[in-house]
Amino acid sequence: MAVKQRARKDEDKAARRRAILTVAAKLLGRQQYHGITMAEVARRCNLAKGTLYLYFRSKEELFLATLEDELAQWFDALAGELRRIQLGSGLGSGLGSGSGSGSDAPERFAAAVTHTLVQRETFVDLLSLLHTVLEQNIDTESALAFKQMLLRKVEEGAVVVERAVPGLPEGSGARVLLRLHALLVGLRQMADPAPVVAQVLARPEMEPLRIDFGPELSATLAAMVRGMVEREDQARAAS
Repeated sequence: MAVKQRARKDEDKAARRRAILTVAAKLLGRQQYHGITMAEVARRCNLAKGTLYLYFRSKEELFLATLEDELAQWFDALAGELRRIQLGSGLGSGLGSGSGSGSDAPERFAAAVTHTLVQRETFVDLLSLLHTVLEQNIDTESALAFKQMLLRKVEEGAVVVERAVPGLPEGSGARVLLRLHALLVGLRQMADPAPVVAQVLARPEMEPLRIDFGPELSATLAAMVRGMVEREDQARAAS
């Protein structure tokens, strides 16, 4: 009986933790991270603030866990999107047909990645906060656990990337994902300026400074991946 009760309690804790993460993600979708408080999260979860701290020791730890959740969902979505394209459905067909600079695989790959990201604003926002905010107030144990999870996901995702883009240098899938992260952070911040800056950028003469997140991400990622493929082709031709 004691074992069953313990299992039940563990299930209840897991369900509550899941509910907290869901609330945190929804809040971030409605307001800026810096405006969210642990007290507000607790209230929306119908929990005492002290109870919330039993699950997450800080706001940064809470949203780092939220990012981990979003990251897992995105990797699954990306793998599914690339499989659909390779099977000739979704955004296009024949992603894996051909290789090297003569193939449109980099463009198809970039379109697939962008398709999975433009509808995940919470995930992109959390990624842009990762290094400057979320990792600034956590202990070594939490940092290690998160980075170990990230390493596993990147290693798994790297395999998917290299299958999707024939001609990429062997082992370069992880580097594509890390560079994608950098692109996301920069472009997201540029595409989502402060209200006053947005008013200024709306002026006709400021058009060259405006960033449309989706198209810019797709074009930049495609150019980056194509460059990696072409350099590999040149290296092979020279050897």
